[in-house]
Order: sequence, then structure tokens, then C-alpha cells
Amino acid sequence: MKHRAIPFGEGGFPGVDRNDPEAAETAISLQFPDTFSARAFKVIRYMEGTMFLFSYKGKFVVTDESLELTESGNGADDAPYGCPHWVGDSLEELEWWLETLADDYDSLGNIPGWEVSHGNRKGYFSPELMSHILITMSSDRNYFAFKTFDRLHGTKGRFLIGRDRMFTILNSSEGTACYESDCGDYAKITRLENSLQLCVAWLDYTNNGSIRGFRQDVTVPIRKIWLALFNSETIKHLYVPSTPQAIIDARPAADTIRKIAESKRIKRAFCKAMRDFFHWQGDTVTLFRDGGYSFFFTTMSGFPKSGGLILHEGEREGYPYIYYSVHT
Repeated sequence: MKHRAIPFGEGGFPGVDRNDPEAAETAISLQFPDTFSARAFKVIRYMEGTMFLFSYKGKFVVTDESLELTESGNGADDAPYGCPHWVGDSLEELEWWLETLADDYDSLGNIPGWEVSHGNRKGYFSPELMSHILITMSSDRNYFAFKTFDRLHGTKGRFLIGRDRMFTILNSSEGTACYESDCGDYAKITRLENSLQLCVAWLDYTNNGSIRGFRQDVTVPIRKIWLALFNSETIKHLYVPSTPQAIIDARPAADTIRKIAESKRIKRAFCKAMRDFFHWQGDTVTLFRDGGYSFFFTTMSGFPKSGGLILHEGEREGYPYIYYSVHT
């Protein structure tokens, strides 16, 4: 086992579950494994005092200083909103999540107190990262405020919306859209099922009456909005636009995929491959069995005509590591 779950002693913090207070007494406060990678621990040290790990109801839970183990509340005065940072099945998944946070912080480059790594890690400051948008949200007695940052435009904001107006938007039906303005900037806000879509036009006005600016489209989870409305601290959310993908026809390789589903490590590597590869919009990729856990594939476009999705085994920071790569 790569990582061991080691409970704290009597000094561990008690978890909170407002949905099931009695069950919360069974939550076990854990130490973050010292076998985590250096990049994972970089996030843990950065979040020191605001990030805690528990074992609860068969899951691993990472929460903040509120120690909330489950999502609860609806934002009312007698039921404030709260939720954990992360819930997962294994410490390996937690390590990957922490490393992803480190990559996101590095890509933004302006997180207070965060020292950017300038190694040769693949993907740093790539065009894809340029499109990531960090939205920072806060509120006071009268207003909900947000500002945005991306590497192309820098920091923009603040955009103010009346607090009561935000409640109206959050309680509206799915698909409802409204328009807001603040100091010459404009936003279209659309209520989706579990999120709000913000289409913001940041505008500048020159002395001769000309207007210039740019548009940002950001989708923010509803739970983050509630936290910003009922939390004294600012809430941040990194929006990563979805990447155009080819259509994947995996039916000829169904037996191989069923084998992959039996192993959490290989399934995780395969899921990352499906996320990171085949960003070929308008194409169709067909996967075929190619021995073991690897695949042969063809494309409808013929560019490339064929190739392989190959599982590799290696070592990362002294531990076994498996990953897929595309060969054409």
C-alpha cells in the first residue's frame, strides 16, 4: 500500500455532520500521509490550519476549519450553508487532487503566499492554461462582489450585485437569465441546475467616447455562491473551460474496459487519458483491443489514420507510477 491512514491521537479535532450528528462521533481525524508527493505537501503546508483530513462513513473527507463532513444547510439564518472541500475513496485520489491544486496555483501565478514552481512540467503556461479563469467572491451586508483573473487580461473587477438580488437569482428556476450592470460593466447571469453561468463584459471607455473591452464566461457551482454569501472570508473558484473532444467509440474494446474497471489504479490512469487526450473536435476515435490494458485506435478524419493508447509503468518520486500515452 502506497499510503497509510494514520489517526491522530487524543488531540485530533472532532468532525461535524449537521445531517447526522450522532454519526459524526465515528469520524476519525487523520494525519496527511508523509508518503504524499512534494507537490501535494506543498498545498498541505500552504493550507495549514485550514485543511483537515477525516475518515468518515467509508470515505476520506477533506474539510476546512468549520470541520463540516457533509454538505448541509440552505443559506437561511437558522441553516447556514457548509460543505467539505473534497470527498473520495482513496488516499491516492486525494494525492492526485492536491497535485492538481498545485498545478492550478502555479498556472495562475498570483496566489498570495504561493511560490510558483518553474520546473519543466508539461503544460505549464500553455494556451490551455491561459484560458483558465479564477473568480474571487465575497459579500457584505448589502452586496455580493466578484472579480476575475486570467493570465491574458490580469485582474478585473469588482462587480457588485445587490445581496437580495443574488437571493432572487439563486432561488429562480433553471434556465432563468437576468442582466446586471455595475459602473459600465455588464453581466448576464443564467441559473443552471447546480451552477450559475456568468457572462461578463468588462468595458473601458476612452476620452473620445470609444469603448473597448473583453468578455469572460465563467460557470460557478451554486455551493460556492452560498459559501460566499454566508462566509466572512473570500471564496475562490478556478473555472477551467471544457476542451473540445472527439467522439469515442469504445464498443470494440468493451472487454478491455471491463478489465480496467476492476483496478482502481488503472481505471484512474485510463480516466485521465480520456480527459487529456483526443482533443480533436469533430472527429471520431474508435478503440480496439491491443493486448493487456492497451488499445489500438483509428480516426474517421484520417489525421492521424491510426495509433495506440498504451499503458506504461514507471516510477515517480520513488513510487510505482502507471500512465497512458498516445502513439501515432
